[in-house]
Amino acid sequence: MKLDESEYLNSLESYAFAEIDRAKARVEKKFSEEVIDFGVGDPTEPTPSVAVAKGIEEAVTHPEKGYPSYEGEYEFRDAVSSWFKRRFGVKLDPEEEITATLGSKQAVFSLPIAYVNPGDTVLIPDPGYPPYTTGTKQRGAKPVFMPLKEENNFLPSLDDISKKQARQAKVMWINYPNNPTTKVAPKEFLKEAVEFCQDNEILLVSDEAYSEMYYDEGEKPISLFNIDEGRSVGLVFHSLSKRSNMTNYRIGFVTGRKELIDPFKRAQTNIHSGQAQILQWAAIGALSDEEHVEKMRNLYQEKRKTLIPALQKTGFLKVYAEGTFYLWAKIPKSFTSFEAVKKLLNEKGINATPGSALAHQKKNGEQFLRFALVPSVTKTKNAAERLKSEKIFE
Repeated sequence: MKLDESEYLNSLESYAFAEIDRAKARVEKKFSEEVIDFGVGDPTEPTPSVAVAKGIEEAVTHPEKGYPSYEGEYEFRDAVSSWFKRRFGVKLDPEEEITATLGSKQAVFSLPIAYVNPGDTVLIPDPGYPPYTTGTKQRGAKPVFMPLKEENNFLPSLDDISKKQARQAKVMWINYPNNPTTKVAPKEFLKEAVEFCQDNEILLVSDEAYSEMYYDEGEKPISLFNIDEGRSVGLVFHSLSKRSNMTNYRIGFVTGRKELIDPFKRAQTNIHSGQAQILQWAAIGALSDEEHVEKMRNLYQEKRKTLIPALQKTGFLKVYAEGTFYLWAKIPKSFTSFEAVKKLLNEKGINATPGSALAHQKKNGEQFLRFALVPSVTKTKNAAERLKSEKIFE
C-alpha cells in the first residue's frame, strides 16, 4: 500500500533541533574530545527534590486514582494561583482562570484549534518557537511573521503590521524573556501590544516560560497580566520545564479570564485526558519552593560569565544575554549561521544552534548563533578554554 504524507506534513520544515542532532552525531564520530553541546535547551540539572518527593508521596498515598481532571486537579490550580500572586501580585481564580497542560509545546501547538479558522492569520515573532508556526498551519491559517531585529531591540515593530493583516489576525504571540534573543520586554512594549490587540480585537498570548530566568533581581520580568487591560485581552502560558528543570515531567499551565480561556479548555478535552496527578503534585512541590530557583539562576549566571568573554575572544561581534538561559551571539557577515555552527563543531567540538534554523524568514536569525547554557559548569569552563585558544571568526 502506498501511503502519501499529508499536505500539512509536507508544508512543515524539518524540526530544527533534530537537524542539529544529526550534524552533531556526525562530528562526534571523528572529534578526538567530547563534543560540548550548547544546542538544544534541555536543562541537565536534576529536578528539585521537593518536586520529586511530592510526586512520590502522591503515587504512594493514592495508588487507586483513575483519569485526572482535564483542567488539572484543584490542588494544582490553587498552587499555581498562589505562586502567581506571590510572583506577580496578580490573583487568579483557580476554579475558572487556570488550566493544566502537558507542558508548553502541546499547549502552544493546540491553541489555534480553539480560536483560529482557516484563512485567519496569526502574528508570530521571528525568530521564535517553531510550534507557534506549526500550530497555525495545522488550522489552515496563515502565519504573519513579526521580525525581531537587533536595531529594534528584538521587539516586533507593531507599526509594520498592515491594517489588512491586523484586521485578519485572530492571535498574536509574544515571548518574553525571549527565546532566542534573550530580550526582556519593557513595560512600555507590553502596554503597546495590549493596546494594539484591543484596537484590532486580537487575542494576545504571552508565552512566559522563561520568566524566572533573569540576572538582575531589581529588574525581574513582569507578566502580561501586570499591564492594565492585559487580562482583558490575553492569555499567559507557563511551564515548569525551565524554572524547575522538569522537562521530562511535561507539566505547564495556561491562565486567563474565564471567557478567554474557556475555548482553550474545551479544545483540551478533545486532545488529551489530563495530566497525571503524580506529575501535578510534583509541580505543586516545585511551585512551593523558591530556593531551587535561586540556585538555578546563580548557576546560569556563573556559566554566563564564563562563556561570554570566551565567545568575544573567538570573534563574535556581540553577545546578548539579558534573560533566559541562552546567549544570542552575533557572527561576522562573512559567515552564515550554519557555516559558523559547522566551524565551531569541526574545529572546537562545540555545538550551538544556527539562528537561521530558529527563524522562518532565515534573514531574521542569519547573523546569530544561540547557545543554551545547559552543559555543566565544568564543561562550560572547558568550552571557554577551547574558545580562548584562537580567534576563529574574522
